[in-house]
Amino acid sequence: MSLLAIIPIWIASLLLYLASPKQYLLSKPLPKWPSYLLALGLYVCANTLFAQSYPLVSALLASLVVLMMGLVSVTLLAGKSKRLFMVTSVLLLTICSSVGGILYVA
Repeated sequence: MSLLAIIPIWIASLLLYLASPKQYLLSKPLPKWPSYLLALGLYVCANTLFAQSYPLVSALLASLVVLMMGLVSVTLLAGKSKRLFMVTSVLLLTICSSVGGILYVA
């Protein structure tokens, strides 16, 4: 179940990056407040998913660590090339969905 919680945090990190005026992926940044609110909602969703597997304090710590990893990863990958960023994002989301789904069902 914890692998499924990485997906909303990755999307939240991407939204926070795309709202920055210094981002490289889009020609114009996304509007700040809708992006921030959606990222906050996704972070709360990830906290809920982590809380199903861990106690509340551990879930909050795990989601904070994954968010920090996501913010750094999105920033570094987006600075390299768009293709590398897209391949890494698709690979991460596919692995987390498939392995997390298999572990949830099993």
